[in-house]
Amino acid sequence: MSVIILNKEKNVTSFKAIKDVQKEMKFKKAGHGGTLDPLATGVLPIFFNSSTRFIEYIANDSKEYMAEFVLGLSSNTEDITGQLEYHPNSKEPSKNDIDEVLQSFIGKIKQLAPEYSAKKIKGVPMYKLARKGEKFERREQEIEITSLDLIKYDYPNFSIQVNCSKGTYVRTLGCDIAKMLGTTAVLSDLKRTRFGNLSIDDSISFDALKNLDNQAKMQYVKRVEEILINIPRINISSTEVNKFRNGSKVEPENITKTGQFMVFAQEEFLGIGKVEEDMKVQPVKVLS
Repeated sequence: MSVIILNKEKNVTSFKAIKDVQKEMKFKKAGHGGTLDPLATGVLPIFFNSSTRFIEYIANDSKEYMAEFVLGLSSNTEDITGQLEYHPNSKEPSKNDIDEVLQSFIGKIKQLAPEYSAKKIKGVPMYKLARKGEKFERREQEIEITSLDLIKYDYPNFSIQVNCSKGTYVRTLGCDIAKMLGTTAVLSDLKRTRFGNLSIDDSISFDALKNLDNQAKMQYVKRVEEILINIPRINISSTEVNKFRNGSKVEPENITKTGQFMVFAQEEFLGIGKVEEDMKVQPVKVLS
């Protein structure tokens, strides 16, 4: 039951990042939650072996980012990795202008995913369609911005800190902010500083990890139940463990409400269960 909070470095795909850590840690299987573009750095939770079955339970967690943008530029990818176009007559907004516009984005808003993104249309990632020059219609999706603050402004560069829901494209957010300011922008740097309850302060870079001995490496390996702390826990008796593992309903201890829970027998994590109206636990995801 192993999870590492990686601080992904720049210019590395999320796929390569997990494979590098998997090889270094000698785990048989690995998966990650919340893909980061190669340009981005920061928190990338990597789940190993049987823990990969629980990635879905952090998928909807909110995230925090630090992002930097350059005003007066545009790009087909909305960031500096794409085909850049300079707009010399762009408006130079004031700090007060930016602060005012940022506040208008707080709450639930609609956002169009960028053409160069992994969002799929009929099973095909949009970036593949865009690279082929194919035309397609992007669909709006609802996202939620819970906080959005201007950290630094030195025209043409500005930096923001944003707390947002799953599915938020920060580069698109920056472009939409610039549009409301009467100009354009591209993302120049992005760091994910929080993923749910996982902080960048608890992460480790791959370079640092590979220079540790095996005992020191294990200090950065967390149990999956430490990652899923937003899910409440219940206990079952030791006599019910085999029934739970075999997929049968069991009687929980001291439960008064329905819903999804982490299921334990004493301090042993068994999996995820759902307490139904009969106040019994139906196994949903059992730790193998």
